[in-house]
Formats: sequence, structure tokens, C-alpha cells
Amino acid sequence: MQDFPSKICIVDDDNDFANFLAEYLTFKGSSCFVFSTAEGLLEDLKYNVFEFFILDLGLPGIDGVDLTSIIRRSSSAGILIISGRLGPDAFNSALNAGADMFINKPARFDQISQCITSVWRRSRDTNESNGAWLISEEFGPLISPAGDEVILSRTEYQIINELRKAGAKAVSRAALSELLGGQDHENHRSLDAIIFRLRRKIESQAKRKPPFCTVHGVGFRIIENIETKKYR
Repeated sequence: MQDFPSKICIVDDDNDFANFLAEYLTFKGSSCFVFSTAEGLLEDLKYNVFEFFILDLGLPGIDGVDLTSIIRRSSSAGILIISGRLGPDAFNSALNAGADMFINKPARFDQISQCITSVWRRSRDTNESNGAWLISEEFGPLISPAGDEVILSRTEYQIINELRKAGAKAVSRAALSELLGGQDHENHRSLDAIIFRLRRKIESQAKRKPPFCTVHGVGFRIIENIETKKYR
């Protein structure tokens, strides 16, 4: 498989930035397509052909968070957010919607290229293995298709197992928050923090993307097969 995505989509209403970035990435061997709005991309009806997306958050109409969620429902392509919108809320919203990485504007093109390479490498490693994840029938680690163990806390295990049992159906934030002992807004924030740490833990220990994704406005769902096994 190639070392850099061959088809990249850039969605940014800063036309100069988007077009200069497209020229730079074309020089690196990618075919780049630029859209100034999310609606323009979605109307094209062919966005699933792209291997990588670079999105701005502050788009007119459908914003970058909602666009990330829409793309993630049907694609495992890499998603890099490049935005001038600062603060932890913007960062968390983008990652919870399914983005792989977030960097702030202004950003150098070589920095963007390095981020693409990093995300693409993780995505490639995931796609090269079609095996199932494994989780123990009772409290224990999550095991990647490559055999790497992710040591879970009891709460993380409960969340993964709840998502596994739901199959392709999304599990609501309210349902998952019950695992934390309540349903109030504070527990939703706790859930977001746990999910964020769980994503980073899986990426660090298994060297691949998590087997679940965010369903924007609903909750989370499994996107890769997870089977149960007895763990000794």
C-alpha cells in the first residue's frame, strides 16, 4: 500500500489556503479536490472515494463537526481538522465526532503533511488486518486483531462490552452514562472524558484506531467485529 493517501479532499472556505495546500499535496503525489462548503462535498455524492479528509470547523452551513460525523458514518478514511477555532471544546467536539487529529491555524504545510502521514500510517495498519478484536467474557483486556493487549479499567471494559452487545446499533450517551452510576449532565461529561482516554489508550497500546466511533447527537457504536473469549 502507498505511503501517502492518493485521494485527498479539502473542505475549507478559505479558498487561498485550500488551493495552496492542494498544490502542495499534489506535489507530494496526491490527487486533491477542494470544496468550500460541506454541502458542496455532500452534493457530489462521491465522497466515499476519498482516502483522507482535511476539514475546517468553521464552515458556513453544515460545520466541520457535523461533517466529520457524516463522513464517519460510512467511511474509515483519515480525518484531519485544521481550524482557527481554539479551546478544548472545539478539540473535544472534533475528536468525539470521529476526527483523527486536530491542529490549529496557522499551520505550516510540512506540519500538515506530517500529520497526514501519521494518521494514514495508523489507518493503513488497521485496514491491513481483517481479523476480529477479542474481549474476555469476564473483566479483562481488549485484544487487537494483531494480538496486542489493551489493559482496560472496569468502566472501560463495561463500555466496550455494552457497545459489542449492541452490534451495529448505536448506544446512547444516556445508556452508557448509567454505567457510571447516573444519567445527569455531569456524568455525560465524565463519559466524554473516559471515551477520550480510552481512544488514546487503544491507539497507544494497540497501535491502531479504536473499534468504535461516535454517532453525533446519539452516542457510540462498534465499527469492527469484537468477539468474546475466555481469558486466563
